[in-house]
Amino acid sequence: MIRFEVTEEPSQGFDGERFMHVPGRGLFHGTMGASGDIQIGEDRLRSIMASARAPEALSHALDKALGTAWDAELEPYRYAGDGAPVTLLTRVG
Repeated sequence: MIRFEVTEEPSQGFDGERFMHVPGRGLFHGTMGASGDIQIGEDRLRSIMASARAPEALSHALDKALGTAWDAELEPYRYAGDGAPVTLLTRVG
């Protein structure tokens, strides 16, 4: 099972992008602002607000638009710090 995250850092005049993939969820793509946060465009946000029939539905739709589930599943694989070994690829047999 392949899990991955690819991030293009934002640069002056350009938003960044984040791609995340976890088995069973598929691929998530989001636009990243200068602070590293996922950005939701105005039209998409208006669409989410218009289609949500209850507060729980709005919360669920926003979590999906932000990639919350993908982020949570990938978090255990993110570890970096001074002196920490870097694992570029893991093979599970």
